[in-house]
Amino acid sequence: MTETSTARMDSITAEVYDLVVLGSGEGSKFAAWTLAKQGQRVAVVERKWIGGSCPNVACLPSKNIIHSAKVASYFQRAAEFGIASSGYTIDMAAVRDRKQSMVKGLVDIHLRNFENSGAELLMGNGTFVASDVVQVEMQDGTTRRLRGKNILIGTGTRAHLDDIPGLEEAKPLTHIEALELDVLPASVLVLGGGYIGLEFAQALRRFGSHVTVIERNGSLLHREDKDVTEGLETLFRDEGIDLILNATVKSVSGLSGHSVRVTYQQAGVEKSIESSHLFAATGRTPNTENLGLELAGVELTDRGYIKVNDRRSGR
Repeated sequence: MTETSTARMDSITAEVYDLVVLGSGEGSKFAAWTLAKQGQRVAVVERKWIGGSCPNVACLPSKNIIHSAKVASYFQRAAEFGIASSGYTIDMAAVRDRKQSMVKGLVDIHLRNFENSGAELLMGNGTFVASDVVQVEMQDGTTRRLRGKNILIGTGTRAHLDDIPGLEEAKPLTHIEALELDVLPASVLVLGGGYIGLEFAQALRRFGSHVTVIERNGSLLHREDKDVTEGLETLFRDEGIDLILNATVKSVSGLSGHSVRVTYQQAGVEKSIESSHLFAATGRTPNTENLGLELAGVELTDRGYIKVNDRRSGR
């Protein structure tokens, strides 16, 4: 069977692959590379981030920024180590450029891994047009149809914005925009006391921003043990980060990057706080819409995640 041969001529004409993968994130890329090296014909469809969010806009670049912030914190504490310092400045553009250089190197590594494994990387948007056929609208304007003996869905998640009046219009930072800051914000309101919000809250504070975290629950990382949350809150307060806990955000006004006001309710009292920037870290939402999953018999939960059993997606 050749590359352009078809299966089931009474159905949709498509190129045949042993495995078609939607998304090139952590689970997807390693499955693709492994099976391709074993001789299977594999195609990976990626809309934007080669290698997924981790090397591009999440895990690794955030740690790069955090490390720069840690170095800045050592400068602040130089006297503790017996070092006299006359002061320092933060060049956020240089911090960003250092991060971007690392990301480029990681993407280059991923491209080599695709080439060396034999897995074909297709940059475009893939949707099901039949239960076993994915149509790819390529970035170059062409269209390809791929029939997969097996199809792996690994499209990941994105930052979720709560349905709060004025929040979307305020154009808050998410982790993606925060990684591209080239000017240090004077002040930042962080909505959400989960790990993403807290990582950036501490980093921005160590760079020199005034940071306030607003959390709806009674503690940061509220699902963790009490000794963990109490220790973390003490650490944050010691670093000069303001914490507003048990607070329900009612509305947002203004524009992040200029001036923004958040109105919240705490202990039955309505209050408000202003800042130059707003950072939203209120959870994640799955990238499962507009994939044609119903044609593949893939069911979703009420939150948009794929229903699975112990072995596979529910069908």
